[in-house]
Amino acid sequence: MKVDNPLSREFLLNYPTEAARVLEQVSNEDVAAFFSELPSQTVIPVLAAMLPEKAAACFGIMATPTAVKLVTDLPLSTAACIHRLLPRTKQDELSGSLSSKTRNQLRRYMKYPTTSVGAMLDPNVDTLPDTVTVSEAIRRIGRLNHSVNCDIYIVDETHHLVGMIEIGRLFTSSGQAKLRDIMIRKTRSISVHATAETLLTHPGWKLRRSLPVVERDNTLIGVLNYKILRDSIGETDSGSSNDPLENLLSLAALYWISVAQLLASLFSVSEPNKGDRK
Repeated sequence: MKVDNPLSREFLLNYPTEAARVLEQVSNEDVAAFFSELPSQTVIPVLAAMLPEKAAACFGIMATPTAVKLVTDLPLSTAACIHRLLPRTKQDELSGSLSSKTRNQLRRYMKYPTTSVGAMLDPNVDTLPDTVTVSEAIRRIGRLNHSVNCDIYIVDETHHLVGMIEIGRLFTSSGQAKLRDIMIRKTRSISVHATAETLLTHPGWKLRRSLPVVERDNTLIGVLNYKILRDSIGETDSGSSNDPLENLLSLAALYWISVAQLLASLFSVSEPNKGDRK
């Protein structure tokens, strides 16, 4: 089945949660086939919004190249959550096809309990050594191939977290100053072993929307975003609606109900004997 309708792609991109709710009612085989026809940037938001059990069931029957591409492009916390739910044979098959970088990052996630910060942190964090000057720090930032966050974490030679600096202050400081002399030393961090439910009241959220995550020896291993924390423990923003009827009656949901019906019809026509297979 070719998914070449521009309107379908727009709804997938703009209403991933509604699309996920409806696709959860479609058979695993049909969803896997549906996703295989789409570019990963279209699939990722929908897949991330699906129930992990449903996503894992779809991964279990996807062709390995498709699954590898999606795991590589998914946020690592989501990829690890899905990976945990796969049968061991599928885990091994998938891990063997991943790049060494992605495989090692997944292994790090997998060693932490699902209820801990380690299972939801983002390992991609911008750091600078405390020994460099402001001029050198700016040159290093200029060589990065991604947008830099407002907060840059400062580490020592053993990658221990020693401070942070806001990018605005970095660009307005003397070029000869060392980062260790102008950084903020009292940086509120989170233990990677902390339980997620205990962190909503962490005082660091009063000033930052993301906080550094460290191991017991203060080694910086990632960053935790407040929204991801809330989402992972079922919290929602105040004022948002949890009324399933209201969500069902949204335009996107109505659209996806018709898509689900169309999918079921198309697959039943293309596979007339599907119901007879055992």
